[in-house]
Amino acid sequence: RLLDAYRGTASAIAAFIDLAERLGATIDTPIAASAAPSAPCDDTVFDYVSGRICEAVARGCDAVLLDLHGAMVTASHDDGEGELLRRIRATAPGIMIGVALDMHTNLSATMVENASVIAGYQTYPHVDMYETGARAARPILASLQGCPLPTMAWGSRPMLTHVMRQGTDDEPNRSLQARARDLEAEGVLGATVFTGFPHADIPIVSLSAVVVDHDPARARAACDELLDMAWTRREG
Repeated sequence: RLLDAYRGTASAIAAFIDLAERLGATIDTPIAASAAPSAPCDDTVFDYVSGRICEAVARGCDAVLLDLHGAMVTASHDDGEGELLRRIRATAPGIMIGVALDMHTNLSATMVENASVIAGYQTYPHVDMYETGARAARPILASLQGCPLPTMAWGSRPMLTHVMRQGTDDEPNRSLQARARDLEAEGVLGATVFTGFPHADIPIVSLSAVVVDHDPARARAACDELLDMAWTRREG
């Protein structure tokens, strides 16, 4: 069973499982699939995987939590994750969707417009996958218990960041990710800087950021601060 395979691991899915079980939720895991970075995903595979997810959503649920990468390109879609989220949203227009993403996400408007909460890794090498899952899931699960759903502010800068300069032990990404964590310590629900995946030959490749908060003005200001900080240090 998928629950047994992922429970107790250091993955975002494991965080989803732990938090949902503490809430007493019934968990449906229709499919799990992964691949190493390579050629565009075949449409047959993408349609099958996304179909299984949408079929589960159509059967009825209170919320959807997804552990995705963020830089999928398929034969027909430059923005695989955005297309998946669009299909889920079309299946259940009012459903809450929380998404955990890799730091190398090429964030798109389609992803943001069709998700409720987005959180991404703040470390590279990635050692905070579980924590990222928790950051994506907590606002969704809190909303199931009556808390208002937060808002998201996002944006991007026209930067192709070199993959060998994206490590979070080195500058400038070290300071960028530290500032994202500081914003969360100061009260923002979630702050993420995505370095992007520059090897994807698609128009949406860029450095981006997303901030989750109940105060739209604070979310917008925090997002712009992170983006401006990255742009100012782009030569690094």
